[in-house]
Amino acid sequence: MSRKIVTAFAAALTALVFTLPLQAQSAGAPAEPGGQAGQAAPAESLQEQVAALEEKSRVAYEEGRWVSFYSANMKLNQLLPYEPEYLVNVVRACALLGRRTTAYHYMLQLQQQGFTYDFNATDDTLDIRDTEAYKYIANLLIDAGNPAGEGVFAFDLPGSPSDYSAIAWDASREVFLAGTAVEGALLSVSANGETKTILEADGENGLWSITGLAVDADNNRLWVASAATPQFTGYAADEEVKSALFELDLKTLEVLNRFVPSGDGAPHVLGSLAITQDGHVYVIDHASPLIYLKSPGGDTLNPFMASPEMIEFSDIAVIPDNSRIYVSDAVLGILEIAPLAEQAGMLAGPETMNLGGISSLDYRDGNLYAVQGDFEPERIVRLELDPATGAVLSVNPMAVALLEFNRPGVGMIKGDSLFYIANTETADEAGAIVLNTPLSAGAAAVAPRMKEDPRIVRPENQ
Repeated sequence: MSRKIVTAFAAALTALVFTLPLQAQSAGAPAEPGGQAGQAAPAESLQEQVAALEEKSRVAYEEGRWVSFYSANMKLNQLLPYEPEYLVNVVRACALLGRRTTAYHYMLQLQQQGFTYDFNATDDTLDIRDTEAYKYIANLLIDAGNPAGEGVFAFDLPGSPSDYSAIAWDASREVFLAGTAVEGALLSVSANGETKTILEADGENGLWSITGLAVDADNNRLWVASAATPQFTGYAADEEVKSALFELDLKTLEVLNRFVPSGDGAPHVLGSLAITQDGHVYVIDHASPLIYLKSPGGDTLNPFMASPEMIEFSDIAVIPDNSRIYVSDAVLGILEIAPLAEQAGMLAGPETMNLGGISSLDYRDGNLYAVQGDFEPERIVRLELDPATGAVLSVNPMAVALLEFNRPGVGMIKGDSLFYIANTETADEAGAIVLNTPLSAGAAAVAPRMKEDPRIVRPENQ
């Protein structure tokens, strides 16, 4: 049964920034990179440990040392359990060692998490294919890559799909807003797809690439994260550390305030935004695993939380009452933060949960909605949260491997639907396709009841 160990924030880097040595661990969450609680962290970083083990795995496979190949990938899976490549290698190692029971177990674990893979494509599995158990699980893994769920065309955006780095709904204009990286342009998009540029970066407003958007219609505010990225047409090498949070009048689009990160000289790429009902504005830094906060009524953008054990934040969502913050890491999953209690831990859940490859994250009424653009198969999932513990109760695939999918990216909730760009890696100038998936789509993922299926030989008997 999954469990979550919630850890307190460690010593402050500054008066308002906390480092978080993640000690959270569960059957469905990333293993603790920094050692057991109370022990000194190893000298090697997580990235160094992974690199060393991957090299060990490569050499062991080339030399035919299957036990070492198995051991290296088991350790890699413990460090990064949402990376399916390592479990695939574990299955291959078990097959090469003749440990078919164990191979079937890990094949089934991959299938339960929604992953797709064709184990018939590698000769490493030749010696374990002669059972109904193998055929059954292998076919389930292949079938997981078939299109499923709901995704309806909403509208398209002109130009390169990869140019669109932010999207939001503006209820005051009743249009979608989309931000671009190349021109630093803000586009309005009507319900019928009519698009026009309503703001563009220039010397007067000081904007660069638009990397995050949040609309506060009740207070007539538009919050824009912007950074001098290499994609920006006005990019200059001496601007690589420049990034800021802009406060705009929603009606006139006049820049009211500009908030910059602390002057530490380090590169900053402020990105996705989340705002609470009482005016807290949270923004993630894509250049480092750090969250900034602009407090209600405050006139500065202050570091809120840093975690050296995370790899790269991809998106952020908040419960409107500011009781919980959720931050996705494309490799490690979702970090859950209780800001008032100064506690945090990795989001835990059932064995069917895999939170790898998240490119977009949203919250609504006790559910998280994740776009997994770097998962295989690409998918949209709803994570039902336990109101008592905060853990994930069920994983509900809403749209899987749709024909329009080519690394789905940024998304947002409007009404009862999730709108998201479906094809961020499609060729330049092909146009960005925005799909609409109902929030109620999909059903809970359920592990196959192997023991009760009379058609197959149970793996544990092999």
